[in-house]
Amino acid sequence: DQVTLVNESDRVLGFMDKVEAHRGKAMLHRAVSVFLFNSQGQLLIQQRSTKKIVGAGLWANTCCGNGRPTENYLECAQRRLKEELGVEGVNLTKLNMFRYKVQCNQEFSENEMDQVFVGKYEGQASPNPDEVQAVSWKSTEEIFSQLDDSSLYAPWFVMLMKDSKIQEGLKQYVS
Repeated sequence: DQVTLVNESDRVLGFMDKVEAHRGKAMLHRAVSVFLFNSQGQLLIQQRSTKKIVGAGLWANTCCGNGRPTENYLECAQRRLKEELGVEGVNLTKLNMFRYKVQCNQEFSENEMDQVFVGKYEGQASPNPDEVQAVSWKSTEEIFSQLDDSSLYAPWFVMLMKDSKIQEGLKQYVS
């Protein structure tokens, strides 16, 4: 798989192997983060597979992923929902673009221009075990009470949840 390399203005610079783009301090590339809420205002979160090179075994937002050279942000979000959770047909709304960089382990980092999407979903998830080891619906109150436990949540999820612009965009989905 390849990722789309970009500059700070989200201008495409080229393409690179996904694993190589995450090595060391990582190359800046396009990504998406999806947040799905049910009618009770609970967020669908996932525990990432232990096979993942970043965030292995940690809990994170509904899904995330890297944009391929042939797709836009929305296409990437829809593809990743299907690949990770078997979820299709959700109407996604763009929130903010979120730029972040974080060292995830000794070998790999995230360095992403991350388009955040949000949507409503009432169905079941069918996790792909290569991507996800578990899913759970949680209230944002419960998540916030545990956010500082670095053994639970992926670092980018913590950053997203603490970002004031993201919090503002998610308000209408939380009951």
